[in-house]
Amino acid sequence: SNSNTQTCPYLDTINRTLLDFDFEHSCSISLQSGPHVYGCLVCGKFFRGRGQHTPAYTHSVDTGHSVFIHLAKGTFHCLPDDYLIKDASLKDISNALHPLYTAQEIRNLDDSEETTGLARDLFGRRYLPGFIGLNNLNQTDYMNVVVQALAHVRPVRDFFLSYPGPNAPPSVHTYTNKKGKTKTKVVNHHEFSHLAQCFGELVRKMWSNRRFKATVDPHMLVQAVSVASKKKYHIGKQVDVAEFLAWFLHQLHVGVGGTKKSGSSIVHETFQGAVEVTTVQRRRKRRKGRKRKRVEDGEGQQQVEEEEDSDENDQDDRIGSGDEEEIVNNEDGKDIPKTYMKETSTTTTTNFLQLTLDIPEKPLFKDDNGGLVIPQEPLVSVLSKFDGMTFSDALASQEAKKTQETVEAGMTMKRKRYRVKELPPYLILHLARFQKNNFTVEKNPTIVIFPVKNLDLSSYVFPSEKEEKKKKKKVPTEEEVRNMSVKDLKKVLMEHNRSDLSNQHYTEKSELVETVLNFVTASLPDLLTNKYDLVANITHNTPAEVGREGRRNP
Repeated sequence: SNSNTQTCPYLDTINRTLLDFDFEHSCSISLQSGPHVYGCLVCGKFFRGRGQHTPAYTHSVDTGHSVFIHLAKGTFHCLPDDYLIKDASLKDISNALHPLYTAQEIRNLDDSEETTGLARDLFGRRYLPGFIGLNNLNQTDYMNVVVQALAHVRPVRDFFLSYPGPNAPPSVHTYTNKKGKTKTKVVNHHEFSHLAQCFGELVRKMWSNRRFKATVDPHMLVQAVSVASKKKYHIGKQVDVAEFLAWFLHQLHVGVGGTKKSGSSIVHETFQGAVEVTTVQRRRKRRKGRKRKRVEDGEGQQQVEEEEDSDENDQDDRIGSGDEEEIVNNEDGKDIPKTYMKETSTTTTTNFLQLTLDIPEKPLFKDDNGGLVIPQEPLVSVLSKFDGMTFSDALASQEAKKTQETVEAGMTMKRKRYRVKELPPYLILHLARFQKNNFTVEKNPTIVIFPVKNLDLSSYVFPSEKEEKKKKKKVPTEEEVRNMSVKDLKKVLMEHNRSDLSNQHYTEKSELVETVLNFVTASLPDLLTNKYDLVANITHNTPAEVGREGRRNP
C-alpha cells in the first residue's frame, strides 16, 4: 500500500547533477501545476500524479525511471510500484528542495565566528550563502535587486527562514511593537499568499549552504509576480525599481496576513514610519463689491448704474477671456482688486514605507571639453526636504482640478512641508532619478554621497512630547549601575527591549552588572540616537548621458 515504507533498490540511479528545483513546479507533459507534481530524480523532469495513466506513471514505465519526489511535501516515492521511500542518503535532496533552518542556525547567520564561510555546490564551485547570484530572466534584474536587498534585512529574513516545513504545524513569531513591548503571534506559513510563499522559498534557498548549484533561478517568484500584478511586471519589460518595490512590499504585507492596522505584519514592523505633512494651498478669493457701468439713456446722457458682483461665470481669469481680475470701487472710492489670494493650511499624519528624496536638477551647460558635468551632492542637502522647515512646491493634481470646488476656489499651487514623526527600524530612501516625458525617460546623473555607517537622522525627527520624554532619559553611569539592585539592573534591560539579556541565568550579581555595563556603554547610546548602517544600495547600470543622448532604456 501507499503507507508502507520499503527499501528502494533504484537509489543508485539518481543523478543529482540534473536536479534543478528552481523552475516552476508544473508538469512537463500537461503543463498543469498543482499540489501533486512530482520530480523525477533520474532525469530531473516534472510530472503530474503518480497513479496509473498519469504522466509520472507513464514516464516511469516508458523510461525505467523509478525514483520520484513530491515537490510540495518533499516525500520520496518509487514508481510504478508506488511505495514510500525513507532513506538517510536522500537528506541532501530534501535540503536542496526545501531548505530548513533551526533557531540556532538563524541566530548564527550574523555571527562571524559561527558561520562556515564559503560553501561548495555539486560541481565544486564556491559561493557565499546569502550573497548568491540570481539569474536575470530577460530584464528581471529589477526584481532581483529588490529580493537581494530584502533578503539582507534581518527581521524579514529571519521571519521567512523560520518556515517549519511543509508538514509542520504553525510557528510562533516573537516581535517588539512600537510601544516597546514584546509580543508573540502564531504564524501559519501555509496560509500565506502564493507570492509570499515563493518569496520565502527564494530567501531560504539564497541563504542555504547545501545547494546543488551556486546560483538561484527566481522562476517561481517571477511567475507569481506576473500573475499577482496581472502582467504589469513580467519577463521582458523593464520597470522602475522604486515603483516595483512599493507594490511588492504591499503585496508581501497583505500576503502574510497584514491588515490596515499599523504593525500588523513583519513588513510594517520593519519598514513603516510616520510623517507629518503640512499642506499650504493658495486659493483665489473674490472680494464683495459693486460693479459700476456707464450707460447712455435715450437722450444721450451718460448714467452710472451699479449691480451686484456675480461669480457664476467668472471661472476663466486668462487675459482676454472677460473674466480676468477686475477693479472694484469700494466705499471710499478707491480702486481695489476684485480677487485676492488666501492661504489655507492643513496638517495630516500618514504612514510610509519609503521616503522619496528629490535630487537637484542636472546642469544645463557642459564642461570645457564638451562633456556632461556630473554634480555631486551630499545626502544631508538632499534630506533637507524633511528638515521640518523647508516647503516644496507641488502643482494641484489633475483630479483635484476637475472638481467644482477647486474650480470655484481657483486653486493654483500647493506647498508642502514634511516632518518625520517616527523612523522605522529599517529605512528605505528612494532617490528620484527618473522623469518621464512625452518622448523618453530621463535620468538625473547627480551623484549623491552618503555614509556607509552611522547615518545620524536625529535632527530630522520631530517626535511627540510623550516620546520625547522617553528619549530624554539619561544613560546611567558606571557608578550608578554598580550600586543598583538585581531588580533595577533587569529593569534597565527591560526598558530598552533586551529581555533576552534580562532572562538569562546569572549565578552571581557581578555577571549581571557586567552585562548591563556592556550594554549601557556599547549599545545603549546608539539605541537612543537615530543612526543607520547601510544594508543595501540599489544602483542603475546606465550611462551618464540623459534624454536623447542616452539611447538606452534605464
